[in-house]
Amino acid sequence: MRILFVGPPLYGLLYPVLSLAQAFRVNGHEVVVASTDKFAQKAAQAGLVTFDAAPGFDSEADYRRREALRKKNNAGTKMGHFSFFSDEMADRLVAFTAQWHPDLIVYPPLGVIGPLLAAKFDIPVVMQSVGFAHKPWHIKGVTRSLADAYARHGVVEPPRDLAWIDVTPPSMSILENDGEPVISMQYVPYNGGAVWQSWWDRTPGRRRLLVSLGTLKPMVDGLDLISWVMDSADEVDAEIILHLSDNARDDLHDLPPNVRLVDWIPMGVFLNGADGFIHHGGAGNTLTALHAGIPQIVFGQGADRPVNAQAVVDRGCGIIPGEQGLTTGMINDFLNTPSFGAAAADVAAEMAAQDSPSTVASTIITQLTQKYS
Repeated sequence: MRILFVGPPLYGLLYPVLSLAQAFRVNGHEVVVASTDKFAQKAAQAGLVTFDAAPGFDSEADYRRREALRKKNNAGTKMGHFSFFSDEMADRLVAFTAQWHPDLIVYPPLGVIGPLLAAKFDIPVVMQSVGFAHKPWHIKGVTRSLADAYARHGVVEPPRDLAWIDVTPPSMSILENDGEPVISMQYVPYNGGAVWQSWWDRTPGRRRLLVSLGTLKPMVDGLDLISWVMDSADEVDAEIILHLSDNARDDLHDLPPNVRLVDWIPMGVFLNGADGFIHHGGAGNTLTALHAGIPQIVFGQGADRPVNAQAVVDRGCGIIPGEQGLTTGMINDFLNTPSFGAAAADVAAEMAAQDSPSTVASTIITQLTQKYS
């Protein structure tokens, strides 16, 4: 069969769907991932055929512009009129879908061009969650921003999804939907490939912390959340790996000797064996740490991050710093609290028992065949 994946051009929405796309391909199906510009290239680097639905479009620059406008207007967390680039992708994707004739479309919660294509061409569609927070009202809200695209292409409303895929651990799932069948799937981190570096090897007896604010937050909000790394990280008895992209280092100054600055790292591999992960609360980081059985300190500010952070705390896998911010004393206490690591290890074992993406791909094809044969 032919499977079309919608990969919105932001790392946190594209990367989580690539493991399932790879699974369909390994199972013998023809797969195309639709994204834009450099993100289409990122999906191609995962060994997948891609379709560039908006050549030359700089989604990150557009996102920064939108966030600056949101702050200027004091919009807070209001959803606004933002399709997460589905509108920019719509016209070329409609033409491509008419030509390629996929048998199934898979989309993440904010990739709402997927249901439009499914409705126009009468194709079954499946939603794959990418974290804890998205609910039907959120998907419907983003879909409203596609009203012009629906009108342009003569589509009245989105279809009912064949199924929803839930990638969160069952003991932590808070998924709510409108009655679609739910398929539980193990979250398999995809962060790109790399050649093993010698410094990845652990120093015996030395604890290791990974610190990251993800790809979007430092671009739009600066480095206030991790000022302690620059000011007092040497008070933490651990090697600290600070993941910070080149385009987010304007406010960075001299770092203590126990801090290593990296532009990018394959976190799915690197977190295995780490002692803790301090991060902004993005769904990908949260689930990658859970998959590795690593306790977390999660800031959880903005977007879906408060929900992700609270899920970690409720399961006993870590802490939220709170209004006082993060201190080195809090970090040392966190590292010396074994219950966080024990709970994280329990969740990792739970996730390992979930169906793999390959098994889920087979399940979906079976359901599709039974429903439409």
